[in-house]
Amino acid sequence: MKISLEDVRSSPKQRIRIDFKESFPDSLAVKPAAGVLIVSASSAHAQVTGQIQTILKLLCHSCLTPFFQALDLELNEHFVYEDYLNEAEQTAHERELLKEDFVESVPYLGAIDISDIVYQAIILATPSFCSCGKECPGPPRKVQEPLNPSNSGKNDVKSYDAIDPRWQNLKTLFAKDDLSEK
Repeated sequence: MKISLEDVRSSPKQRIRIDFKESFPDSLAVKPAAGVLIVSASSAHAQVTGQIQTILKLLCHSCLTPFFQALDLELNEHFVYEDYLNEAEQTAHERELLKEDFVESVPYLGAIDISDIVYQAIILATPSFCSCGKECPGPPRKVQEPLNPSNSGKNDVKSYDAIDPRWQNLKTLFAKDDLSEK
């Protein structure tokens, strides 16, 4: 969904309210992203603000169990007109960069792709490490009895061997004698 900046500037109060609802099949969102966005424009910049909600289907990185997580995003994106940036670059001297200097440019008569802004926000807000919660059982495990059942002075504690399929091929790298020494 693209919004023309010329339409925004010609609207009352130079802002447009958008009831946004769109699906993103390339993301982990299983429900369409929905919310209310405000696109405003002035003589030097444009801005997109608002709230977006969706639900993500994630895979726990510890136990490999799928789970759902609600995502509530607050958008606040600034776009500076290219003409305004070109004037500022011509008058700029060597100085320290400020947070306000890192903006995206857009043509004065251009358009803003609202769908792309929301998609990028969802991707950036998706956790890089996923955990299903405090009650996560961890990697799948198999309980085995000790190799020496005679209990020669050691505690009779069961050992745990991880059988996580992602790591199983690593067992072939070592000889069995090397593993038993450790």
